[in-house]
Amino acid sequence: MNVILIIVDIIFFLGAAFNVYWQSQIEIKSIYKVSSLIFAAFIGAWLLFSPTNQLSYIIMVALFMLLNIMNGVGGIGSKKIVINGFYSGVLDYSQIIHVTLIPIELQGSKPKVAVIFNTKRPQQVEMNFNVSYKEIQKFLDKKLSNEVSVEVGQI
Repeated sequence: MNVILIIVDIIFFLGAAFNVYWQSQIEIKSIYKVSSLIFAAFIGAWLLFSPTNQLSYIIMVALFMLLNIMNGVGGIGSKKIVINGFYSGVLDYSQIIHVTLIPIELQGSKPKVAVIFNTKRPQQVEMNFNVSYKEIQKFLDKKLSNEVSVEVGQI
């Protein structure tokens, strides 16, 4: 059992290193996904109530919590889009076929934009940003190929 926990520790550590690398490439940061914190709190509390004093188990729980906290961070990076949330990862710009920008303008608050990326495989990735849609559009025009259509929608 201890060997399995050490293997899980190594996998979680590599996942954390992967997240640190790609999150350091983010140029336009999206709004933090709080749902990953809620998930981490529920599962982490359940894991911590298991009575054990094995160091490998404690490290696994700590790395699990760290990964869940890190998974809330996402944004548009210099090389790829860093997806936030439980199914976090990276999305290559070459995989995007369509982008929808939905400006959210509320009186007396900062501009916000919801961005939906449609990929070649049937997948949609939605992210929210605290910047104007024009800033996102300008940045994406530099990163995306000419075949990708960028649509500005409305609520």
